Amino acid sequence: MSDLHIAGQRFQLQAFTLGDTDEGTLRTLAAALFALFLEREAEFGFHASVVVDHPESSDSSGTGFLADAAAYASRKAALMDGGPQGIRIVILTTYSDVVRSGLEAAGYRFIAIDMPAGPEHTAAFILEPRVADRDLRTLYIEAVNEDDEKIRPSFVLRLLDSNGRLCGGACGSIHERAGKRYAYLATMALASGMPTGAGTVLMEQLVQFLRSQRVAMVHLGTQTAADFYEKCGFTVDHRLIRGLRIRSKNGQEVMGDLVMLSRAL
Repeated sequence: MSDLHIAGQRFQLQAFTLGDTDEGTLRTLAAALFALFLEREAEFGFHASVVVDHPESSDSSGTGFLADAAAYASRKAALMDGGPQGIRIVILTTYSDVVRSGLEAAGYRFIAIDMPAGPEHTAAFILEPRVADRDLRTLYIEAVNEDDEKIRPSFVLRLLDSNGRLCGGACGSIHERAGKRYAYLATMALASGMPTGAGTVLMEQLVQFLRSQRVAMVHLGTQTAADFYEKCGFTVDHRLIRGLRIRSKNGQEVMGDLVMLSRAL
């Protein structure tokens, strides 16, 4: 545990790893952070031009996403205003090993997303519309294997205020490939009302922690915070959807892109 001072306020930072904490406790700590993350994400809506779909991975019928991803996406697009011809379809999935051949046969462009510490078989598939339209709409399909062992947390950082209240943190996983250690940042969040600069301080602490774990590179994906991560030294590897999310801030609309980023440590 270490003390931090942010804008004159005192906080404590706790770090937990599989080396000192059991897996069940790590999951519980990560779940509390994710709940905080969802609270902040609720400040963003989805842009009116985007329809979001999360297929049921447990659907064993012949019409499910895993059975025929191209047909599944086509049916979803057909339900959107304007029909499927003027719609861009973007699929982000960790089931690329299952759906790749069928989607490529249907004309989708395959984009491999290599995150050594992140979910296996992560990839994006994009199908551009047949008809150019100034008011282009997007169907975004996200299909993730939540049971993938690689996305189970192996570290958690918790930021507590002077009353012991959880007010931020980060969690994710660390894995090794070819003698090099990588991290996947699953969640990073701050409570509403935290002082200016708290996010930067938390990121600095996260980087120090990952370096102490001999991590050489960290990867993540975000729908709402690309600008923040870029300011913190991350590079955009893939920008999949521009203007996916939107919120009002100080009377102005703020857009969030769906991006995948990385940073060498």
